[in-house]
Amino acid sequence: MQPTVLLFLKTPRPGFVKTRLAVDLGNEVACQVYRHLAEQTLAQVPADWPCHIYFAPADAEAEMSEWLGNQHHYYPQTEGDLGQRLSSASREAFESGASSIILLGGDCPDIRTHHLEEAAQHLEKKSAIIGPAADGGYWLLGLPRHCPEVFEKIQWSSSEVLPKTLETLAQLELPPAHLPILEDVDDLASWSRHPDLKKIAINPTPQPPKSL
Repeated sequence: MQPTVLLFLKTPRPGFVKTRLAVDLGNEVACQVYRHLAEQTLAQVPADWPCHIYFAPADAEAEMSEWLGNQHHYYPQTEGDLGQRLSSASREAFESGASSIILLGGDCPDIRTHHLEEAAQHLEKKSAIIGPAADGGYWLLGLPRHCPEVFEKIQWSSSEVLPKTLETLAQLELPPAHLPILEDVDDLASWSRHPDLKKIAINPTPQPPKSL
């Protein structure tokens, strides 16, 4: 059976997404970059795989389905930190009959279909798989069963995310296979390293000088 993809996204509203990038590019351009990243990620998911899109804020289902199409399943993200939201989505997917899950965000421009297909091959063997991110987190996590411990006691958005996750998976006797290290785009430096994204906004919005 194909894995179920759980894609975590924010509604593309200027000022709500990519706020660190918006400091240099402005809210409108940062939002355009985010839309492009999310659309590109979703385009890599094989068409016959179930895809559940978990969105925030909770009142945006119509906005999300109008943006990405009504062929997907849409669910509002639950309350709590990222770990609680990921764990809740994982539990729901397995309770609904998923044979395995692949957790993704919408920030990584280099995700390709072959990465997801490789993840699926490992999941068929009941192995976990992880895609390490350059910032110390991960851009993909594939699990063959619900493992709430993987999402607990982690300082999210820190360099401890990957080592803590690997440690927990080892304790659960699920040492994961590894995909290549890829980079999320969160700020001007990471945006600048991706020519396709630079085409979206060649001229960053000038920012007022910071007061001394």
